[in-house]
Amino acid sequence: MRLKFDFVSSATLDGKSKKSRINFILSRVKDGTIMVTDGVMKPDEEMELIKETMRRVDDGFPGIEVASLKKPVKGLERLMEGVSDQREKIRGFLAGLTGAKVPDRSDMKTGMTLIGPAKFIKQVKKNPNSFSVTTEV
Repeated sequence: MRLKFDFVSSATLDGKSKKSRINFILSRVKDGTIMVTDGVMKPDEEMELIKETMRRVDDGFPGIEVASLKKPVKGLERLMEGVSDQREKIRGFLAGLTGAKVPDRSDMKTGMTLIGPAKFIKQVKKNPNSFSVTTEV
C-alpha cells in the first residue's frame, strides 16, 4: 500500500466557508490522504473539524490525527494579529446587528498543519519548532 500526501496552499482554503474547508479536509482524509497545509486553523475551527469527524466515524473512517505548528509572532506582528482578530469580531457583530451577511474569512494563521487518517498516523512527536510523524501502512 502507498501513502498519499497532498500539500495544499492555504490560499486554496481561503475562498471556502468554514463548513466547506472542513468538508474539503475530511474528504481527503477519508480517502486515506495525509494533507499538509501552510496554515494553522483557529481553535474553534479545529474543534469543529473534530466534532464533524466524530459524526462521521465508522468502520471505513476511524478518525483523524492533527498536528500543527504555529509561527511565533513577536512585537508588532503580534499587535497586528490581535488587531486583525478584533476587526473580524467587530465586523461580525455589526453584521449581526444590521442583518448583513459577512463573507467567512479564512481562519488559517501562519504556520503548518498535518492532518491525516488515524489508521496510518501512529505517532506524532511535537517540539516547539518541528514535529515528527510515524506512519504505518
